[in-house]
Amino acid sequence: MKLSSLLVKQQIASDLKKVEAQLDHVLHTGSEDFNALIRPLSAAGGKRLRASLFLLIARAGQSEEKERIQIATAIEMLHLATLIHDDVLDQAELRRGVPAIHCSKGNKVAILSGDYLFAKAFDIVADVGSVACLKVFSYVISSLVEGEFLQMEDVFSLHQGVDRYLSKTQKKTADFIEGCMELGGIIGHWDTDKVTYLKQYGHALGMAFQVTDDIMDYRESTETTGKPVGKDVKEGILTYPLLSIVSDDTEAYLEDELQAIKEGKDTKTLLAYVRGQGGLTNTLALEASYREQAVNALDALPDFAGKAYLYDSIDSLAQRKV
Repeated sequence: MKLSSLLVKQQIASDLKKVEAQLDHVLHTGSEDFNALIRPLSAAGGKRLRASLFLLIARAGQSEEKERIQIATAIEMLHLATLIHDDVLDQAELRRGVPAIHCSKGNKVAILSGDYLFAKAFDIVADVGSVACLKVFSYVISSLVEGEFLQMEDVFSLHQGVDRYLSKTQKKTADFIEGCMELGGIIGHWDTDKVTYLKQYGHALGMAFQVTDDIMDYRESTETTGKPVGKDVKEGILTYPLLSIVSDDTEAYLEDELQAIKEGKDTKTLLAYVRGQGGLTNTLALEASYREQAVNALDALPDFAGKAYLYDSIDSLAQRKV
């Protein structure tokens, strides 16, 4: 099993090198300004989690290399486009250690850059000739946009409720990862019933991934995460740790603290209060339930090359710090 898992990782790494080469080719346009902005950001990489999951499932099935590399390239372009647009919405200064595009070139250039990547990703998928793949990409983009709208509507909204939070998390994070699993099943010609379990795994992994991020925002220090603690709360993005403790007893205090944060107060007092009221305990239990759902979905599938890698991805969330 260990040898098989190692071999799968090597195969994915080999495919990712081809994806990188394809990205380098596709992102060489007639606009030198665009090239200078996008190519370094793409080359900075990131975890390539979504493309890796897709490649694993496609390889475990019966995929053609050309189609596999094309879809993985489109996935990375789509992800990069969402990051660029997210940076504009959040006014973030850095992305993958590179200055965010909007900081150096303004919002218009950043938005146009993201739009180009969206369009180019669809062009690449269209070349594959799979209507099913196009539908998955369309669904993922629609979900991402809907999630962003919901998040903007809910800034500093204490009474949005945990169901609304879970819906946003699904749209902004889980649907994309679930889509990558589905795309792998389509390109790999998996049976329909097995694709259902792959999607269930992707959904649960994506939800657990985002919930883990929310935990880190309350529990870890800036030194361990490399990110400002309490950043979400400071921006009015209220996540499960806080929303899970909203009650008649806590409502007034939370409203007062959030108002003070709007006016410039730091988040330390509120973060400590949420921890003291059991917000992290609640969220850790939620994250564990999603990990269990992911395990159950994998257990329902027969053995295949790379299955151990997917189990490892679930386990790694429990120790994730960055």
